[in-house]
Amino acid sequence: MSSWRGIEEFLAVVEHGSFTAAGEELGVSKSYVSKTVQELEERLGVQLLTRTTRRLSLTSAGQSFHKECADLHKRLGDLEKRIGRYRTDPVGRLRIGLSDTFGSDFMSRLLAEFSDEHDAIVVEPIAYLDEGDVAQEQFDIVIRYGTLTDSNLRARMFGYLSYCLCASPAYVAKHGWPTDSAALTERECLTDRSGTMTFNENVTVKVTPRWISNSGIALRSAVRKGLGIASLPVSVIRQDLVDGTILALEEEWSFYDKPCWVVYSPGIMSAATRAFIDYLIRRTTRTKIRPSMASQILKRF
Repeated sequence: MSSWRGIEEFLAVVEHGSFTAAGEELGVSKSYVSKTVQELEERLGVQLLTRTTRRLSLTSAGQSFHKECADLHKRLGDLEKRIGRYRTDPVGRLRIGLSDTFGSDFMSRLLAEFSDEHDAIVVEPIAYLDEGDVAQEQFDIVIRYGTLTDSNLRARMFGYLSYCLCASPAYVAKHGWPTDSAALTERECLTDRSGTMTFNENVTVKVTPRWISNSGIALRSAVRKGLGIASLPVSVIRQDLVDGTILALEEEWSFYDKPCWVVYSPGIMSAATRAFIDYLIRRTTRTKIRPSMASQILKRF
């Protein structure tokens, strides 16, 4: 049985002066209020109210108990108001999971801009390497890519992580571009640990990588050095494309577009979570990015 049972009725009796008035205030019967207060007294083992046919009065124990309970009741009301702000106002902590493999650089810039607009929210970006290792319940939001497998989660698509084949100018000058995806098996390729390159239309090519890394930033460095060809998100190499330190193949077969999702758990959404999702949808477009758009991306940040 809840230790708070009977206290609400007791406070109402004291405030309104009778069991009848307390019942009317609480929307219950006089007999229910009387019985509940009596059970409270029996549970405590003390008399709280002196009952006569003419009036009710607090005993000494009742006065002490009422003072403490009234203070607790007020503090509980204040707490409910403060907690209610999380539903109505964008405040508090927002813990966001970001892919360190390819997504953290671009998304971190968006988060910094969002944080600048919402100084009452403490933004906590946490990078992960493998989406399979991410426990959704540890985050308010997780940014995920590709096909979502957990149907119990709620998600909104906000854009694409668009990959392109890229290489250094020196490598392209020496070897040229492959004519199709199959030709990559004869090239020096830079890949993640899967040793594959994936393209739209469910095309996957198994290659023998010269260089392997689970970090998009590390692969970008290898591309800059002319070690070979990689498939990297345009968002990761956007500055290099503008500067000309990395070139990209502008052939439709060479692209891979993974949907980007902002994923959150079912239940009542906080105002901070809602504000970030709204910001993300407003700030991005559901557009497949191409290398020729790199300068446009840079202008937005």
